[in-house]
Amino acid sequence: MKEEIILDKISRILIVFVYSLLCSLSPLFAQLEAGTNDTINPGVPVTLTATYGFIGNGITLTDDDMGGPFPIGFNFSFFGDIHQEFYIGSNGWISFTKNINWAGTRPAFAVPSAADYNPKDCILGPFQDFNPEKDGGPYIYYQTIGEAPIRKLVIMYCQIPMFSCEDSSYATFQIILNEGSNTVENHIYQKPSCPKHLENKATLGVQNKDGFIGYAVPGRNATSWTALREGWLYTPNSVDSFRVVSIPYDLQPIIPGDKIEFRWYDGSDMIANTQSITVTPSQTTMYRVFVTLCNGEEYRDSVTVVVIPYIPNAFTPNDDGFNDKFSILGIPYEQITRFNMQIYDRWGQMIFTSSDIREGWDGKQNGEYCPVGVYVWSIYYEDNKKKPVTNKGTIILLR
Repeated sequence: MKEEIILDKISRILIVFVYSLLCSLSPLFAQLEAGTNDTINPGVPVTLTATYGFIGNGITLTDDDMGGPFPIGFNFSFFGDIHQEFYIGSNGWISFTKNINWAGTRPAFAVPSAADYNPKDCILGPFQDFNPEKDGGPYIYYQTIGEAPIRKLVIMYCQIPMFSCEDSSYATFQIILNEGSNTVENHIYQKPSCPKHLENKATLGVQNKDGFIGYAVPGRNATSWTALREGWLYTPNSVDSFRVVSIPYDLQPIIPGDKIEFRWYDGSDMIANTQSITVTPSQTTMYRVFVTLCNGEEYRDSVTVVVIPYIPNAFTPNDDGFNDKFSILGIPYEQITRFNMQIYDRWGQMIFTSSDIREGWDGKQNGEYCPVGVYVWSIYYEDNKKKPVTNKGTIILLR
């Protein structure tokens, strides 16, 4: 008996270790990215764009409702049966079969439960009385992410109001189905308490299609509990059994509609609350971006714009392959937007213009060589607040 207990503990440790290793290797676990670093000359406009995850499909449900079927995106085995579709319940559960009697169930029930009115063939993640009918929805999203053979179906309940506590208590959590391994994950950002309704009881678990076999997280089986940043992994041992272990909390990057907020900072100053921002630093600057999901979970990243103050003041467009063009530095090019450079002669006549920072001026006008002399260059753009900005200087054309 002691040897069996030791082996079981070792197997649990190995499961958590392998899971953590996969999380660290998989690009799916990358969260917020501020973009790549840029190198520019002073006055060059750079557009910084923060990216976060995949856009979720919003599901609008009423109180005590269920919707579907929705595509899983791959074959998923649950208690030995292969499924390609799933249903979503208002009260924090998904199922692989449909029974309209299940939608009206509000009180948390302990699994296993064969009662006709309790959901079966289901994942309860957690099951509690929620109210997605409150203003501000949708609160439920799903998306299949990744590439075969390790895709994931992510179902996200984002800031969903708890019934009878709609103005003060919200829950955010994910149910995740993993292709190939047929494992199930629960990641709970928060499930606060709502003691004035149904004694705050909730269930975190799974049960089969007839309700005779079920597995729940210890202490989470129709009991009163709260959770903050916790994760659980359900691994099938056979067609009728699961191993349930704690894993590191890690929400998958799903964009829950408009329940996402961006904030950009230059030092301690917030400079934008949009996903993209155009900047033109005069010196090397690190910009930080924060994203807040579901009015709570927060991620952050940073990007540096390196400013090289030196701009050439002379060039020799003589086709010798060296210093034949005058150009402004801006790398990577795809981040340089709304750029325009103009070259003027000493009489103020514009002889060259381009909106492509890679083009540069070859010392010609309409295909003809321009005379040796001093020319004025100017770059113009609008920043993210539509404010016009310019930078200018002189360049000597030599032969």
